[in-house]
Amino acid sequence: MKARDIDLLSYLEAKGETFVKEGKYYRHTEHDSLLIKGNMYAWNSRNETGYGAISFARMYYGMSFPQAVLDINKGDYKELSQSHEQPSVSPSKEPFRYPKELEVKDQSRIKDYLIKERKIDSRLVDWLLQKDLIAQDKRNNVVFKWREHGGKGKVIGADRQGTASISNKRGSFKQVLPNDNPHTGFSIDVGRPNKIHFFESPIDLLSYWSIQETQLQNTRLISMNGLKPKTVAQSYIEARKEGLGIQEMVLAVDNDQGGKEFIDKMNQIVNADLIKADIPKGAKDWNEQLKKNGKSIQPVASRLRNKQTEQELSMNG
Repeated sequence: MKARDIDLLSYLEAKGETFVKEGKYYRHTEHDSLLIKGNMYAWNSRNETGYGAISFARMYYGMSFPQAVLDINKGDYKELSQSHEQPSVSPSKEPFRYPKELEVKDQSRIKDYLIKERKIDSRLVDWLLQKDLIAQDKRNNVVFKWREHGGKGKVIGADRQGTASISNKRGSFKQVLPNDNPHTGFSIDVGRPNKIHFFESPIDLLSYWSIQETQLQNTRLISMNGLKPKTVAQSYIEARKEGLGIQEMVLAVDNDQGGKEFIDKMNQIVNADLIKADIPKGAKDWNEQLKKNGKSIQPVASRLRNKQTEQELSMNG
């Protein structure tokens, strides 16, 4: 089979990319302006369009033409005429069942990754493990569990973050597990929320919490796994159903074109009095800023040692 004949979606799913089917299109779960139809693609926020796996690999993964051809030819992918109908993360009609069997008792790899590589406070990582909000799977990925009610309810979804680098632009494996709640995500309550902070990934969420910890009170932190207006809307509705008086929604997204366009878009479709923006300064995302500038004056660890303060945070009941 020649590289130009393989199905683009088959190639991308084999590399760990995930999509949701929307009509005739497949939308990327992390980059919501990246669409695929047949073997055509369009990444609207980057003004990138093209056809076929070779073109996509060069654009998205930064490969040269020979590298793209070699990468495609070494895999076993479907031909274009055999394209499948369902994406790997189309909304499921069956209730989500968390695959507990994928977990392992060993937590060393994800602790090293989060603490040493991502610079997340070690006490915070220990707390997340204790509260069963994260886990290590058989492939050493970090599993972020989507629990209802700001991390206090049942698991309704999950996403996985690789701890080893792979040869693509994002640097490591990422996957959203198929679920019937596509417009939710990893979340944590700090106190009794009267506002919601939205992030592009769980790592950004934890990085922001590390940086802003001394100022962060009475909020729900939510990862959108990309830039998703529907997640913002559904999160607001769910919080109101829980009896929370949400007065502010903070878009703590990346400091890039996509993030700024998302803020503009949300200001147009949501009451402007509700929407606030908080983007990293001097860095692309919150983890980069954490690595550059470190944490706030009073670290997470010192506050987690104070039982009264931990009680006030109500971080997981």
